[in-house]
Amino acid sequence: MPAGNAGAVHNAALPCAESAMPMPPILRLMTITLLCAAATTTASAATGLARLQGAWQLQSGESVDGDGVRMDYARQGLAGTKVLADGRFAFTSTRNGAFWAAGSGTYEGDATRYLERPLMASYPLENGGSYEFRYTLEGDTWTLERWDGGRRVEREVWTRVGR
Repeated sequence: MPAGNAGAVHNAALPCAESAMPMPPILRLMTITLLCAAATTTASAATGLARLQGAWQLQSGESVDGDGVRMDYARQGLAGTKVLADGRFAFTSTRNGAFWAAGSGTYEGDATRYLERPLMASYPLENGGSYEFRYTLEGDTWTLERWDGGRRVEREVWTRVGR
C-alpha cells in the first residue's frame, strides 16, 4: 500500500462505527434502571457511613471481660473520644483521668453495620484485628453493639461533639 493511502485505510473504519445499530428502547430502559439501582445502593451505603463522620464523646458503655464478667464503663471510670473521617478512625480513652487505651485504623460498613480494623493499637487485637458492630444513629446519639454468636459482648453509646 502506498504511504499516501495509509490514512485512508484507517479512516475507512469510521463509517462502520457510525452505522452501528441503535440500542433497542427496552435495552436502554433496562440499562438506565440497572445504573440507577446501582447508584442508589452505593449512595445509601455511603450516606449511612457519611453520617457517622465527626467527633464523638463516649457517654456510657459496657463489655464482657475474658472471664465473662460484665464491666460497666462508668464504674471503671472510663471516658473516651473517637473521630471518624473518610474511612479512618482514631480513639483515645482514659480511666480515672489517666491514659487507658488508644487505637486507629480503617472502618467500613453500611446503614446498620460498622466494622473497625485497627492498624495501630495500645492493646492486643482480638478477632483477627477486626471488630464488627451493629449500630443505630438517632440524632447525635450513636449506639454500637458487638456480638459474639448470640451474646452481646460490648455496647457503647456515643454523643456527637463535632462534625
